[in-house]
Amino acid sequence: MPARMAEPLTLVPVGVGAAYGRPGEAQSAYLVAAGERRVCLDLGAGTFNLLQALVRPERLDAVLVSHLHPDHCADLFALRVYMVWGPGAGSRVRLWGPPGLRDRLVAFAGEEGWDEAIAFATLEPPGGELDLGGGLRLRYAEVPHLHPTFAVRVDWAGRSVCYGADCAPNEVLPRLASGCDILVAECSFGAGGSGSGASHLDAREAAAMARAAGVRRLLLTHCYPEFDRDAALEAARSVFPGPVEWAEAGRAVRA
Repeated sequence: MPARMAEPLTLVPVGVGAAYGRPGEAQSAYLVAAGERRVCLDLGAGTFNLLQALVRPERLDAVLVSHLHPDHCADLFALRVYMVWGPGAGSRVRLWGPPGLRDRLVAFAGEEGWDEAIAFATLEPPGGELDLGGGLRLRYAEVPHLHPTFAVRVDWAGRSVCYGADCAPNEVLPRLASGCDILVAECSFGAGGSGSGASHLDAREAAAMARAAGVRRLLLTHCYPEFDRDAALEAARSVFPGPVEWAEAGRAVRA
């Protein structure tokens, strides 16, 4: 896919896997293209290499990390190496993330290079708004998962995409996603039946939030490999009246 993607607003899932996935499946990352601007939402393990097929990382307008679980941010280590010693040397990427993100990265990999490669900024609970210029606006709100975890809405040129990150059923995400063209919602437990009590969704729960938000289209993602994905689609479609499908790595979806 060429670096310039379809206008006006395009979502490309880079990685769609959960904390462990199917063979060949990378973890969470989503590239949003708004005209000439590019924003990457999360950067889980295995996604940085795939991202380079879509955009030169040093040309990203922003990277936003939803929360501090490794399947959503592990490839920030690869980004650092690329930006300090690789082709991105001499450039700097803007990175927004939860409080404590930089400290955790430094604790694991050491101090060297982070601040020359990455301009860190903090997403503060319970939420807020980022103006990236040119009419590109991001809104974020805390959802129930690891504290704090942020769902993110991207608005540009009258179109909108909302990324639900990881979360349990809640009322915040439908408010944030209200009227969106696309909602990307995790579906960790497929059609349901995990019983683990973890702060994640199954297909019916994801679809219920999409219906409450009145979104146009629902993309399911972040499903553990032991769950039947066809059954999950059927369950979601029994609740949400609009189009429902799985987010597929590398397949662009226009808002």
